[in-house]
Amino acid sequence: MDMTIQEILKIAAIDTVLGMGTVFAVLIIISLCIWALGIAFKEKTPAAGAAAAAAAAVPTAKPAASEADTDAEIVAAISAAISQFIKNQYGESVDEGQYIVRNIRRATWKHTS
Repeated sequence: MDMTIQEILKIAAIDTVLGMGTVFAVLIIISLCIWALGIAFKEKTPAAGAAAAAAAAVPTAKPAASEADTDAEIVAAISAAISQFIKNQYGESVDEGQYIVRNIRRATWKHTS
């Protein structure tokens, strides 16, 4: 049985659509499963005032000898910014001492113009 070029192209188009549709359907199902697992295993944290307390906290420990030149106010401001970012981005509160700023370096920007 001889098939015309139109019939061959029609079968090829159907095969292409079915194959790509199957792949995208499986990818969507996988992404939905990952999303559902992320929601199912999300930790429940008290959102009352823990983030505000962590943001306002100033480190009480004396900096190490290698960090002697680091200003405590800069460390407190960076810690507060990190905890506020995490609260805004992920809706989670940050406990005091959960994130520690160990090293602060000034960025060196190189302009190519």
